[in-house]
Amino acid sequence: MQSRQLYFRLLAQFRPYLGAAIATVFAVGVASATDVMLIRQLQNVVDALRPAASAAGPLGAIQGASGGMMVAVQSWLDSILPGNPAEAALWSIPLVITTLALLRMVSTFCGDYGAAWLTSRVQANLRESMFARLLRLPNNYYDKTSTGATLSRVAYDAAQVAQAGLSVVNVFVRDSVATIGYLILLITIDWQLATFCFGLLPLVAVVVTVAGRRMRRLAEDAQAAMGELSSVLDESIGGQRVVKIFGGEQYEQRRFHNVVKHNRHLAVKHAATAAVNSGAIMMLVGITLSAVIYFALLRARAGHLSPGAFVAFMVSLMAMQSPIKNLTKLNEPLQRGLAAAKSVFGLIDAPAEVDEGTRPLKHASGAISLQSVGFHYNASDPDAAPALRDVSLDIAAGETVALVGGSGSGKTTLAGLLPRFYDVGSGRILLDGHDLREYRLADLRSQIALVSQDVVLFNDTLASNIAYGDPAPDQARVEAAARAAYAHDFIMKQPQGYATQVGENGSRLSGGQRQRMAIARALYKNAPILILDEATSALDTESERQVQAALEVLMRGRTTVVIAHRLSTIEKADRIVVMESGRIAEAGSHDALLAKGSHYARLYQTQKQAPVPG
Repeated sequence: MQSRQLYFRLLAQFRPYLGAAIATVFAVGVASATDVMLIRQLQNVVDALRPAASAAGPLGAIQGASGGMMVAVQSWLDSILPGNPAEAALWSIPLVITTLALLRMVSTFCGDYGAAWLTSRVQANLRESMFARLLRLPNNYYDKTSTGATLSRVAYDAAQVAQAGLSVVNVFVRDSVATIGYLILLITIDWQLATFCFGLLPLVAVVVTVAGRRMRRLAEDAQAAMGELSSVLDESIGGQRVVKIFGGEQYEQRRFHNVVKHNRHLAVKHAATAAVNSGAIMMLVGITLSAVIYFALLRARAGHLSPGAFVAFMVSLMAMQSPIKNLTKLNEPLQRGLAAAKSVFGLIDAPAEVDEGTRPLKHASGAISLQSVGFHYNASDPDAAPALRDVSLDIAAGETVALVGGSGSGKTTLAGLLPRFYDVGSGRILLDGHDLREYRLADLRSQIALVSQDVVLFNDTLASNIAYGDPAPDQARVEAAARAAYAHDFIMKQPQGYATQVGENGSRLSGGQRQRMAIARALYKNAPILILDEATSALDTESERQVQAALEVLMRGRTTVVIAHRLSTIEKADRIVVMESGRIAEAGSHDALLAKGSHYARLYQTQKQAPVPG
C-alpha cells in the first residue's frame, strides 16, 4: 500500500468524529494566526512612539493590519475612547493585544484538548479492531507469528499510528498557518525583501523528500525490531522457571542485549537522519535570513522602511524559523506512523477464518465420519511430509474413541480438525451426515468442549472461568458443574469461594485443581462432543485419580475423542485407534488389540515395563 493510500485510510478513521476534528483543526489554526497578529502589533507599538505619527493614529494602522475584526474594534473604541489619537493609543493597542492573547489561550486549549481526545479515541478504535481480528484469525497465523510481535503491534504500533493521524495534521495546520501568515506579513511590509524567502521552498522540498524515504525504511525496521524485543521479553518472562532451572540467565541476557542493541542502532540512525534533515533546512533558512537582514538594513537606511516596519519584519522573519523547523521535523513522526499503519492495517486486513457455512446446528447427536482425510501444515512446500494421509474413521454418537501413537503420528492434528481449527486438505469430515464446512462456524464449535493438558484459565474469578463464554452465568449451574468435576471442595476452601481470583493462567491453583476447573468448564457447557487432549498426562497419581473420576462423569452420554500417552487411562474406551505417520495403523478394543500383538501391544508393553516416576 502506497504512503498516500495509507495516510488517507488513517485519516478515514476520524470520519465518525468529523465535526470535532474540524473544530480542533480550526482552533489550532486560530491559535497560530493570533501569534502572527500579535507580532504585527509590534509595528504599531514602535510607530506609536514616533513623534510624527500619522493623523490616523495607531488605531488606523491597527485597522489596516488586522483586517475586518479590527474595524469592529475601532468602531467600538471610537465610542468610548478620547478623540485624540495619541490618547486613544494608550487604550487601543493594549486592548487589542489583550484580546488576541485571550483568543490564543482559548483556541490553544480547544486545539490541544480536541487533538488529545480524537487521537486517543481513534487509537482505542484501532486497538479494538485489531483485537477483534485477532480473535477471528485462523490457527496458522498464530503458528507463524510470535505472541510478542503481535502484542507489539497492538500496543506500540497503534500508538505510533495515532501520531501520524490528527497530531500530524494539527502540527501541519498550526505551522503552515504561521508560516503563510508570516510570509503574508513580510509581503505587506516589503514585498521585495519577502521575495528572498520564497527561494527557499524548492530546496526544502528536495531535502524533505530524500530524508523522508530513508526515515520510512528505518521506521519499518524499527517496528520489526520492537516486535522482536517484545517476543524475547514474552518468552523469557513466561518461561522464567525454565530459564532459572537450566541456568539460562546469561543466554537470555545476551539475547535481550542483542535485541536492545539493534533497537538502539535503529533509533540512532533515525535520529541522525532527522537531525541532518532539520539541520540542512535550517542552514538554508540561515543563509536566506542573513541575506534578507543585509538588504533590510540597506532599505531601512534609505528610508523605505519605517522603524516599526523594520522591527516587525525582522521579528516575523525570526519567528518564522520555528514553524519551518517544525514542518521539516513533521516528516519524522509521519514516516514512523505510516510504517506503523502498514503493520496495523496489515493485521486488520489479515484474512479471518473461512466461515461460509449456512446450515444452523442447535444440538448435534455426535456422529462423526472422517472420509479419506488428508492434511498438510505447509501445503506450499511439496517436500514436507503431510500430517495426515487418507484417514477414514467412523465414530458413533456417544462412543468413546482413543487416539494413541508416537509423537508426530497425527493424533492432535486429527482432533484439531473437528472444531475446524484447521480445514482438511483433502477428503471431508461429516457431523450428523453433513460436511463440517456446511455448518456455521460458531454453531459447530458450540457443540464441542475441550479439555487439554495445557489448561487455559483467565485472570478472573473461579465462577467466571467455569461459566466462560456465557453472557449470563447461572450460579447454580456453576456449582453443579464444579461438584461433578470434584472441584467444589477446593473452591470452597479459597478465601472468597467462587469469587476468588485465580491469578494469571490459574497460577494460584495446583495442576490437578486447574484440570478439574477445565472439566467443570466443559460440564457447564454441556456440549455433545468432547475432546480430551492428554488431560491427565502431567498429573501425579493422586491428582490423576481425582481428575479421572471427574472425566468419567464428563464423558457420560457424549461422543468423546481422547488423545492419550498413558495407555492405562484409555483401557475402557469403546475403541482405540493407533496412529502412525499420519495413518491409522490399527483399531479395536483394548483386549482385541493386545491379542493381536501388533502396534498397540508393543506400545502397551513398553509403558508397562517402564519404571513408574517417583
